[in-house]
Amino acid sequence: MNEKELKRYATGHMRLSSSLLMLNILFDLVAQILLVCSIAELFADKVSHRHFYMFLFGMLLCFLLKALFHYLATKVAHDNAYNQLTTLRLAIITQLKKLNLGFFKQHNTAELTTIIQHDVEQVESYLAHGLPEIMSAALLPLLTFITMLFVDYRLAFAMLVGIPLMYLVKILSANIIQQRFQRYFARERQMREDMMEYVKNIAVLKAFAKEETFSEKTLSSARSYTDDLKKMMGGITFPMGLIDIFMEIGMVFVIISGTILLLNQAISISQFILAIVLSSLFISAISKTATLHHFSIVFAEKLKSIAKVLCVPLPKTKCDDELMPGDIKLSQVNFQYPGDGFALKNINLTFKQQSLNAVIGASGCGKSTLAHLIMGFWDIDSGDLTIAGKPISAYSMESLSRLIGSVEQEVVLFNLSLFDNIAIGKAGATETEVITAAKKAQCHDFISHLPQGYHSKVGEMGVKLSGGEKQRIAIARAILKNAPILILDEATAALDSENEQLINAAINALCKDKTVICIAHHLNRIQHAQQTTLMDKGCVIDSGSHLELLARCRVYRQMVEAQNKVDHWKLKEMKHV
Repeated sequence: MNEKELKRYATGHMRLSSSLLMLNILFDLVAQILLVCSIAELFADKVSHRHFYMFLFGMLLCFLLKALFHYLATKVAHDNAYNQLTTLRLAIITQLKKLNLGFFKQHNTAELTTIIQHDVEQVESYLAHGLPEIMSAALLPLLTFITMLFVDYRLAFAMLVGIPLMYLVKILSANIIQQRFQRYFARERQMREDMMEYVKNIAVLKAFAKEETFSEKTLSSARSYTDDLKKMMGGITFPMGLIDIFMEIGMVFVIISGTILLLNQAISISQFILAIVLSSLFISAISKTATLHHFSIVFAEKLKSIAKVLCVPLPKTKCDDELMPGDIKLSQVNFQYPGDGFALKNINLTFKQQSLNAVIGASGCGKSTLAHLIMGFWDIDSGDLTIAGKPISAYSMESLSRLIGSVEQEVVLFNLSLFDNIAIGKAGATETEVITAAKKAQCHDFISHLPQGYHSKVGEMGVKLSGGEKQRIAIARAILKNAPILILDEATAALDSENEQLINAAINALCKDKTVICIAHHLNRIQHAQQTTLMDKGCVIDSGSHLELLARCRVYRQMVEAQNKVDHWKLKEMKHV
């Protein structure tokens, strides 16, 4: 989808609304024409009681039809706007599910939240309010001018005198207005992101006594937004004022020309009055068209933001067939994040089916990236990554998800009940299955003691739970899923010593008859692994069993020695001075 297609997609079907709006304007004009004609006939004393009542009935009917078509046009426009709002949000969510994680590395959460919430709302505002007003302001001058031609063609063209000057002002001020709007949009976006970051990280800011510094930064962003808004309005007000003045020239010409024609008996009094009324409608509508231009600018800008998601090329279509478990093999695999250097270089590894494997190394060496590639979060840049001999790049995320389960160090929980958060592990999971998984993950007891038990909500990102409790929920989720391949990324990092042995027993039961890849920093926890892979700076240094690496790998021996020293640390009592 390109930006032109997105614009057509976003605006939806406007024909019915446009037709109803045109009828609304038409009956409004007819009512005013009948009013002027009836007044002129009364002054000329040429109207009978019967004709007068016909005029009144005609005006009443026109006003009723105008009100009816205005209501229908507004209703249809709002229905279309809210339908498009829902359609756009669903399309964005669907698109986000299809994009790989590289996209989310380039666009932060605040930006995407602003697009889904604020920018889509602005599209709804344009469709429900801006577009109908713009169309009304565009149709009314056209119909008014056509009507004016029937009244008197000379006055019709006199009415247009100010239009060239108006458009000259619009052309000369267009670039300045556009620049002011662009600065305003950038500042508004920055302010929203600063606000969201401040609220999201308020606990960290308070913990490190930095709230005043960041509060001032956030407030400064809000003040800059206000200043830019004032400058933008100042830049728009002057040309808008000139447009109004120049359009009034047309009204003046109609009055002067009409007076001369009336004195020369070239037009009737009713024509003169009607010409003034119509020219007033024409000028106010044209001026409104220029004023409403900001709706189109805002709409175009918000579409650009939405296009950052909907117009991103999707990864090539992948097979949704069932992928069978087997050996996981990486051959000459290279991968780099967009805009960054290589994260993984020349990776050659084999994880045997139903084996226990450990991946170790310093922070940032590529362990988690390796796991994410196996889970299909990104596609490799070169080389081969296969499961049971099948390249995983050819299979969809759904296929890989059915095959692979994971317990991450950073647990993602939704603001749902504990039951729902665990049940994510298996579609259609029963209450018995969820409770059984929770018991195995040693989290049934603390859940049972909550006031609402399994129906207790965990808060945003699981804020109501401790780190260890969140990790146990993630383990319960993995137990429920029971996938043949399991990836553990520091799965016991947030557990206290009291529960660690129980959880390790649960993990051992979970790992039975599975291909397990365990990412760990604590070396004593992975000494029983059949294969341990040591990584550094995106490369594999060595791979083998614990004893094999001790015998031949100096770096591994140093890591084990350092770990042993850490395990035997003792805190000495501080002496008071």
